[in-house]
Amino acid sequence: MFVQRDDQVTGLINLLSLALRLLTIIEFVVRRQLIAIEVNSLAGLYPEHPNKRTDKPTAERLLRAFSNLTLTIIEVRGQRFGYVPPLNPLQQEIISLLGLSPDIYSNLVDNSS
Repeated sequence: MFVQRDDQVTGLINLLSLALRLLTIIEFVVRRQLIAIEVNSLAGLYPEHPNKRTDKPTAERLLRAFSNLTLTIIEVRGQRFGYVPPLNPLQQEIISLLGLSPDIYSNLVDNSS
């Protein structure tokens, strides 16, 4: 990124700091939940080894599990229609481990209009 002014540098540092905190929280919450439910590991985060389990999933791997999702919005005659593909079991498990409602994803279509 190319920044010219001091306020741009400050803003970029704040944004990167916020992103790092968010990644740290995601990892912490998922790892703590894995221990709490006594599963201790999560499978499916490694596309090259789908059965490989890990007890310390990284935020990058957790977020990459959602990389195939798209929100499609079509407007016809002034009316919007949205579609999101269903979550696979791994994605559902990650959302559950984060303590979020599964509706957080399906409600994207309802809020798109």
